[in-house]
Amino acid sequence: MKGKHSVIHRRLGLGKLARCISLGLIGIMSTTSSMASISPRPMEYLNRGLVALERSNNVYLSWRMLGTDDENIGFNLYRNGEQINESPITTSTNYVDEDGTVSDTYTVETILDSGSEMSDKATVWSLKEPYRNPGKPKIPFKRIPLPSAPENEGITYTPGDMSVGDLDGDGQYELIFEWEPSSGVHSYVEAIDLDGNSLWRIDCGPNTDKQILNIMVYDLNEDGKAEVAMLTGPGTKDGTGSYLSKGPAANDDDSLVIERVSGHLMADPQYISLFNGETGKEMATVNLWPAIGPIEDMKATWGDSYGKRSASRKGAVLYDANNGPMLVYSRGIYSRIGMAAYKWDGANTLTTVWKFDSDDEGNEEYAGQGNHSVAVGDVDEDGSDELTYGAMAIDNDGTGLYTTGRGHGDSHAIGDLMPDRDGIEFFQPHENSTYGIDMRDAKTGEILWEVLSSNDVGRAWAADVNSDYRGSEIAAVGLGSFDVYGNQLSESYNSYLQPLYFDGDVQQELRGGASVNGDKRLFTGWYYGAKTIHSSKNDANLVADILGDWREEIIFPNVDNTELLLFSSWFETDHKNYTLMHDPMYRMNVAVQNVGYNQPAHVSYYFPDGAPTPNIRLIKADK
Repeated sequence: MKGKHSVIHRRLGLGKLARCISLGLIGIMSTTSSMASISPRPMEYLNRGLVALERSNNVYLSWRMLGTDDENIGFNLYRNGEQINESPITTSTNYVDEDGTVSDTYTVETILDSGSEMSDKATVWSLKEPYRNPGKPKIPFKRIPLPSAPENEGITYTPGDMSVGDLDGDGQYELIFEWEPSSGVHSYVEAIDLDGNSLWRIDCGPNTDKQILNIMVYDLNEDGKAEVAMLTGPGTKDGTGSYLSKGPAANDDDSLVIERVSGHLMADPQYISLFNGETGKEMATVNLWPAIGPIEDMKATWGDSYGKRSASRKGAVLYDANNGPMLVYSRGIYSRIGMAAYKWDGANTLTTVWKFDSDDEGNEEYAGQGNHSVAVGDVDEDGSDELTYGAMAIDNDGTGLYTTGRGHGDSHAIGDLMPDRDGIEFFQPHENSTYGIDMRDAKTGEILWEVLSSNDVGRAWAADVNSDYRGSEIAAVGLGSFDVYGNQLSESYNSYLQPLYFDGDVQQELRGGASVNGDKRLFTGWYYGAKTIHSSKNDANLVADILGDWREEIIFPNVDNTELLLFSSWFETDHKNYTLMHDPMYRMNVAVQNVGYNQPAHVSYYFPDGAPTPNIRLIKADK
């Protein structure tokens, strides 16, 4: 132990671990028996997402394996209509065409028992000259031209928080992002396809806050097409240019502009609106619950008199086995926390399913336990998702699952972080200068280990980045680096980085700003005109598996906000894995990645052990 920090170990189940080691069972401990009676989770249908990338003397191709594919599924590849592989490709979902050029087009054929399916044609992403440091290597990526930015006097706009969904049911993702204003108010939300064509633009109006729109993109009525939900207010115009149907009629004389103090909204109403994913047309709008309430009661209710704590609003999508996908929106983080779940009827109504309030009798210990972000996943293996919000978790039925009482933090990780114990774990740092960091059982809240600290631990992560250690490694500002059991490591990791899958091995890489340090080479997007967003947070617009095989794509804006730069892995890999987006926990945490402080999504299994067959069924749109 060094300085003011102490490690406290609590019931790690090491006896079970030791028995598993002696029996040679490491890596195959499973909880699948408890899932046997659970109905398959409905998930979005995706096409093969074929990507062709020019390299210095060949073309690299990768494509999706779906979560419903047989593990031995085979593929054929075609260049300009001619097959280029001699026998079906069954051991990977990537291929190097040594004779390929940037002018070629490619298709991938999926070999099925019922016949075969041919993908759409893919053109080759060309090698790009560095925008800066011309001596650096060329790399392939896609430039997505952006529509012209919104125009408001004195305001500049940056493409910021982003989500993805298949808005038209064709099996390919579209991008939905916020045009973030320099003034802090009057955002816009735009949907574009992967070629930069605008589908619609929503004018959020003067009564919303940038980076607190909580854009939820998900297929809420299970018709194979995603809807878009977000926080709105009086003066919001939908993607067809119409004002919202709810509330007073909007006008142009600023009479609907809600008072702000220190930039924070000080009065109701605030709304949740649901929009058609194809057109941006408003489908339903309800009042956000809980309301701010009277200004004179604000300090007693929310903890301050200037609107900061009441302005902390979070959104999520939870899948419920009985209700299907539900929207959940909350208010509060440092004191009172209230949230409600809503079910869309597929026509024009959002119905409240449940409410949770830390002010209610029996819920008092949940007050002040929230994070600056949320996590979603089925932590109790009942086929429905729970919402993990900092040091607390809410069950799918709206009841409190547990609270650890350890308070607020800025970041988190949820997944199978400790692969040799049953269930899902949740890692969290804390900013209360007491609890430091802790690893807990995500189902029960049991603290498995913690490192106490008198410091504010504002930045930390947990991810498997080192093959020398089984399970996740941890880095925390001011505390150092640890293995998954809380033992200090000699290695030193930067706690300000973010993990992702990119270079093709089974460990994650670490992204800092627009750079990714893999074990093969340094990838620095800054050289090619990429920049980060959210100031010192150095976020990407999006990190998610949206194309190609199971590696994650990264999207950044370019330096003058006229393009999005989409980077996909050009590294060969012999690891075959279904798309991460067909792992329900990963998919739900991509949906909430834009909420609060952007957090990376993790899969629900330990990646080096291989992916278990997901219990899912795919919903294909009836076009």
